[in-house]
Amino acid sequence: MNNPKKYLINTFAIAMLISAVSCVTSDLEEDMTAVNKGISSDEISEMMGLMEEVDLMIMSTLQQDLSQQRLLPLLDEMTCPGTVITRDDKNGQISVDFGSGCLSAGGLEKKGALTVRYTDNFLSKGSLLTVSFEDFSVDGRKLQGEKTLENLGYDATERKLKFSSSMKDFKIVNTDAQTFTVNQNYFRELELSNETEGFRIYLKGSGSLAAENYSTTTFEIVQPLKYMQECIALGSFNPIEGSLQISSKADKSTIKSFESSGCSSL
Repeated sequence: MNNPKKYLINTFAIAMLISAVSCVTSDLEEDMTAVNKGISSDEISEMMGLMEEVDLMIMSTLQQDLSQQRLLPLLDEMTCPGTVITRDDKNGQISVDFGSGCLSAGGLEKKGALTVRYTDNFLSKGSLLTVSFEDFSVDGRKLQGEKTLENLGYDATERKLKFSSSMKDFKIVNTDAQTFTVNQNYFRELELSNETEGFRIYLKGSGSLAAENYSTTTFEIVQPLKYMQECIALGSFNPIEGSLQISSKADKSTIKSFESSGCSSL
């Protein structure tokens, strides 16, 4: 004859086991759902635009002549009141300190500091430039890590400067405190400004973006992205033309296109 007490204990143990397996399965399903979530195209294009702002800011600190054509400055002590720029040409270093925060003419809030180290004259082909960030943020988005730029040559006839930009395991923390890891390799062609319009940047390349609970997302520029100085000065970092292919394990490959006659590209 079966022992009723033993039967109840076994039944309770089985019920607890089923409950535990159910909870684990539920948690795994939630984790898988989170991991299978792709990073949005808007988040990617916004971060790309942010890095364009940073690169142009870096280029502007150099402010050197190119065949008697001068890069119009995006950065000096007056463009963001309270900024302190320290130049050490002997050691090839420029420090830009925005302090506890300043507001640029375009309405961007910048905080912290960045240091630019360069070899030789950065406007000479083959020279390198390394940028590091210290408690640095733009409009509440924090940047952590290093990035490297290399001069690929200047065409005096067409007034174009070509350079590459790379980042490895670079961190960007958005306004929701979500940390993204960025890896990228870009090629830029900077068309110098003239009497009637500001400079133009044509961007090519690819990269990837990863974050906790998100599927790693890769992006590749299909048609060169075009940025205008006038738009950047107004705080608009979207390109006015070009297209971007975005892929992840979670989502099908999609194309995000940009086309605008002004500075309000979507």
